[in-house]
Amino acid sequence: MNGWQRFALLILCCFTVMVLYPDFGTSGWTFIGVVFAMWTGVIMVLSVISNLFGLYNLETFNKLITFVLLCAIMYSLLWYFPQEDKVTPINKIKYGEIPTKADIEKGLKRFTFNFDFVRRNARRKENFINQDLDGDKVKDQIKKKVSETTDDLIESIDIQVE
Repeated sequence: MNGWQRFALLILCCFTVMVLYPDFGTSGWTFIGVVFAMWTGVIMVLSVISNLFGLYNLETFNKLITFVLLCAIMYSLLWYFPQEDKVTPINKIKYGEIPTKADIEKGLKRFTFNFDFVRRNARRKENFINQDLDGDKVKDQIKKKVSETTDDLIESIDIQVE
């Protein structure tokens, strides 16, 4: 594998851990940024060494390096990924707390975007991205806001007839 494929493996590992263990706060994003920087450096050094010594020609050795890199990335993520309950993912696995379907859905929800722009208005105080909303409730809120705005506009219009 070349450096780009190993970098894609790094992204996949980080995404997987973030989806399976979604109970992380802002420190989780910082940790992922540091992990990306650190492992990107390692991948770049491995690529330079591989090109200097021609290790890319040895397919089995190249696969071994990639497997060791994958194990090291997952080790660092599972042992040190911060959680809100202060229990690392590897300890959760050790005590039998494997991710549930609800955890996976919560983790995937962090990476989704609501493209229904009827529910979203940049000027509104509430931002409805990634929130479960009742359709009738939203329609009532929109009707209420529209009627308030039209009432304000009607009051502000001063029609003078000569």
